[in-house]
Amino acid sequence: MGTISTVSQQNPLVVVCGSDDNYAMPLAVTLYSALVHLERGCTIYIYIIDGGITHKSKERLQRVLDFEHIDVQLKWVTPPDLKSLSDLQTLEWITTAAYLRLLICDVIPEQFQKAIYLDSDLLVQANLKNLWEEDIGGYALLAVHDLGTPYVSSPFGIAKYRELGLASDTPYFNSGVLVINLKRWRAEKIGQSVIQYLREYDKYVQLVDQEGLNAVLANDWGSLDYKWNLISHIYYYDQWEESAFKEKIGAIREELICKPYIYHFAGGSKPWQVGCEHPQQLRWIRYLKESGWFTATESILWRFLWFIRYYFWQIKVLIKKIMIKILIPKSGTKFSYF
Repeated sequence: MGTISTVSQQNPLVVVCGSDDNYAMPLAVTLYSALVHLERGCTIYIYIIDGGITHKSKERLQRVLDFEHIDVQLKWVTPPDLKSLSDLQTLEWITTAAYLRLLICDVIPEQFQKAIYLDSDLLVQANLKNLWEEDIGGYALLAVHDLGTPYVSSPFGIAKYRELGLASDTPYFNSGVLVINLKRWRAEKIGQSVIQYLREYDKYVQLVDQEGLNAVLANDWGSLDYKWNLISHIYYYDQWEESAFKEKIGAIREELICKPYIYHFAGGSKPWQVGCEHPQQLRWIRYLKESGWFTATESILWRFLWFIRYYFWQIKVLIKKIMIKILIPKSGTKFSYF
């Protein structure tokens, strides 16, 4: 390990992630991309809430996070009441591991008053220290206004927002990147309140833990720059319904796409899947290669097989586009939503 300054040790970054083994490899890319953008001498505590990560995957993650110029303090933590989450709703691309963020206060030492939470399907492109230094004030958390679901009344927002006493234009945030006020979460038992909401409104919940956080913390969160959590929906801007929100994002859209701080591969289409249509998919694949998740031999074999399937899929898509132009020459094509 390199020489770490006393100042860095006294002011460490605290980052929390939660995963099961399904997302262990993407988690490695998320954390690797975060570490490569930190300055030399930085101290960072990484708490991984273990939702069922295998011993082999843990060994790979430890190898990925072995940085010479950064003091990485990796902590594996298992919540005592993990089974209590098993009855909560899941989606095709969202497993029970998504709820692990709600147990943060059960596993982070009380000496820490705030933490950065990161989803496992991110690609960090900026120094997280800048995110860490954002003023949280008295808010329960800082987050990014959701591009796909900007308000609680949006199609995938909160179905029972009126019953909760919320105005239709109450802003809705994405939970993939958060700066959490641990002091308030502990004192007010916010994680438990979210779990209680999810059980009470189980039949109406749409975007699982994210909805619960928005319901419990409505108007009690601070807004971060959209660049800190650029979700995939930005690439489908032309398909958004006309609104004041669309006009607002339209004015900064090009800057967001060109210089994001964090790419978030939100939704069911993930960059490690051959059929992903995200324009930054191959950038993610490059980070995976550089991370050291695979040994040299494993990397060559994995990438060879992956790219064979990838190029066959690209050819299939190209043929489909050509056929559409031939059969329906005046009709524009629309890609699937992320």
